[in-house]
Amino acid sequence: MSAKRILCVDDDVETLKQRSLLLEASGYSVVSTTSADEAIELLANGATFDLVLLDYVMPKMDGDELARTLHQKHPDLPLIAVSAVDQLPQSFRESIAGSVLKGQDPQILLSKVAAILAQTEETVPAHPSSQRTILCVEDEELQLKSRTMLFESAGYRVLGARSANGALELFSTYKVDAVVMDYWLSDQNGNGTVVAEQMKRMRPRTPIVMLSGFTALPGEGALVDSWMRKSQLEPENLLSEVDRLIKLRNIRQQTEQSE
Repeated sequence: MSAKRILCVDDDVETLKQRSLLLEASGYSVVSTTSADEAIELLANGATFDLVLLDYVMPKMDGDELARTLHQKHPDLPLIAVSAVDQLPQSFRESIAGSVLKGQDPQILLSKVAAILAQTEETVPAHPSSQRTILCVEDEELQLKSRTMLFESAGYRVLGARSANGALELFSTYKVDAVVMDYWLSDQNGNGTVVAEQMKRMRPRTPIVMLSGFTALPGEGALVDSWMRKSQLEPENLLSEVDRLIKLRNIRQQTEQSE
């Protein structure tokens, strides 16, 4: 599958450079421009993108006018505002799919990008198995990539997060069928069950598989649907367990609807 193409628009050259590095490190193809006029010209000349990240405060044409122009000419192209302005005008918010504050954890931006791109893919007909979405939470990049490849090879759509904040942002933004989470998360003092507990409060029926170096601790095992030891974990067993939990959830939902 070819990399998703993202257009970044910001009059700050250093900001563009850092954002491009962040997105490219996550597997996206990035084109940057320092003005709204250049962005409009790129699209008018036939350039295609899956997503646009744009600033709000820019000289000549600000993000509000740019968003309205792009929304009118390319209504299916999702736009995300990345701005230092907390309260964006209503007219601006009506033209964009989401917004992220500058200075936040970079994972928040990556999570928002992944969520918006995943939502746009929902409109494309796909094989039923590809419609099942897994949220993988792992702060070690190689582990996350390996787990992502495992589930994608089995036909799942995968959303990845490397922090607790990023995981919760994705979970609250996009519907997932199951969560596979590492117990040790650096930004949660090593306790992934804190994140699991928050997820269960939001969507108690979404199954969560916790991966750890030890068996479930007293009380913590009750917060998740399955607890698997990494040292004894085989890829096929993880796939089988996730598939079992999703099927079990679906059976319960069907039973409740028929009653």
